[in-house]
Amino acid sequence: MPPGVARSYTVQQLRELGEAQTLEFKRSLHLQKEAFADLCGMVNANSAHGTVVFGLDRNGQVYGLGDTNLDSAQQNLALHAKQKLDPSLPIEIEPALCDGMSVLLLTATRSRAVPFHEYDGRAYLRVGSSTRQLTVGEKQQFSVSRNRDLHNGPWLCDRCGAFAGTVAFVEIAADGSRRKAYRHKCGGEWWPAT
Repeated sequence: MPPGVARSYTVQQLRELGEAQTLEFKRSLHLQKEAFADLCGMVNANSAHGTVVFGLDRNGQVYGLGDTNLDSAQQNLALHAKQKLDPSLPIEIEPALCDGMSVLLLTATRSRAVPFHEYDGRAYLRVGSSTRQLTVGEKQQFSVSRNRDLHNGPWLCDRCGAFAGTVAFVEIAADGSRRKAYRHKCGGEWWPAT
């Protein structure tokens, strides 16, 4: 789809998706803080991605965004994300039409190299259709289990889906230092299978 052209969804399509592990509806842009906490929780979950739709209520009722300046709203959301998410999280902000009314979709995916993200100094986790704050212990666990250099296995190739109990390849850098190698023979990379 060309840039600047809004996708079109029917209410039925969005209702069928419904609020879940990777999808949240927010009735208005005034719920921005809650939306970003939910998005942070989604990307911190094992699925590592999520979408928030502004302009729908939790039951899938379309309210749209009225005569909101969508360009300005997108800029504000992008700035808010840049200021409040740590480490930085690339967010795709997409205007869309739902039964002729304007809505905005925020979509993000956590890089596998990042154990977790924080929003406004707090880390969140999405469990089903609810979001809660991560405990210190959970943050430590994610830091270890999602760190390839500390992870003992099992492993999963991100390209072909191969599964391995251990990854024992070593790579020697130009400076002579040794480190684990994560490349698989298919061209993909080994990542913790969590």
